[in-house]
This record gives sequence, structure tokens and C-alpha cells, in this order.
Amino acid sequence: MPSLSDMRMVGQTCSAYEAEAEGVERSCETCLHWGGEKRDCILDIFWEQLTNLDQT
Repeated sequence: MPSLSDMRMVGQTCSAYEAEAEGVERSCETCLHWGGEKRDCILDIFWEQLTNLDQT
């Protein structure tokens, strides 16, 4: 499972992000696409998004 920090970073830049409620912090954890049995992105884009972040 990814760290909370990684979920925040990806949530900030993800073009597919859809908040589950108003006024929540933008993070994968608060996205409608986060969940399932594996507690991961159901669109299967989290790891690709994380890899593509500029982490310099």
C-alpha cells in the first residue's frame, strides 16, 4: 500500500481525481476511484502517476 505522502502527491496532480466529498484534502485517499479489495486506484493509474511525478 502506498504511503499517505505519495497519495497526496498523486492526488494533487491526477487528472482523473474526483473528490468523494466537498472540502476534503486532495489525495487519492479522498478520491472516488480509490478503494476496491486491494485499497488501490480502481483505474489502475496510481503507480504510473507516481512514477511520472518530478521528484527532484
